[in-house]
Amino acid sequence: MRKIVSTFRYYSDKRFSTIAGTLVYFLLMSIAPFLLWLTLLLGSFDLQGILSADVFESISPFLNYLKDSAQSAASGAGIILLVTSLYSSTNFFYHLRRSGEIIYGSSKVKGGIKLRIISVIYIILTILLFALLGSAFFAARFILRYILPDWLAEILLVLFAAEVGFGVAVLLNLVACPYKLKIGETLTGSLLTVVLWMGFIAGFAVYVRFGSPAKLYGAIASVIIFLLWCYAMMCCLVVGMINNGSYKRDRQHKKLL
Repeated sequence: MRKIVSTFRYYSDKRFSTIAGTLVYFLLMSIAPFLLWLTLLLGSFDLQGILSADVFESISPFLNYLKDSAQSAASGAGIILLVTSLYSSTNFFYHLRRSGEIIYGSSKVKGGIKLRIISVIYIILTILLFALLGSAFFAARFILRYILPDWLAEILLVLFAAEVGFGVAVLLNLVACPYKLKIGETLTGSLLTVVLWMGFIAGFAVYVRFGSPAKLYGAIASVIIFLLWCYAMMCCLVVGMINNGSYKRDRQHKKLL
């Protein structure tokens, strides 16, 4: 029990919940413009095919609304909207790095313009990665459900989603760290993040199914659920980042000794 309490205090002292709340705010500012650019570059895309997976069941209504809004905006987008939306879409990656500077206690701070340009590159790479993973998910889902029983196919799809989540966690940790970080140095924290993600998703699915949040929140239930989902997911990510930061500091301390 003391170990659990001390661990919780350690992560609380690192302000993981405050940093996670900040990242959720800038994630929300980035999602709609990101979907706009996703539509412009890839055309109309079947987001429902991905969101129909059980892990996204609780947030699919709100994301589908954002996707429809982005596709409507793309049909009449002007140059001002395109420029401002591209800038807004970089907010998450920009502040993810700023959060990493806080977590790692870095005095090495990138210039704002340079970091914005790097964030634009991240957005383009994210769009390409989204298209690749979306295609892989559709193909895997079709093949597995064609050759395997539904229950077994669903288990394999969950494992596939966990592997993708692990890869995403590794990439986000690499982006957040203000130092040159080896992939091996991100594995422990990324694995912790994925384990927390999977546990949260399972628990949140039970809450949504039996807690009847629509009765509590009314018409804005889908928005509240999405915010809670994002906040918890970001808390899991930040906890993993703090773990990686601690691991890196311990290694540097051992080298000095």
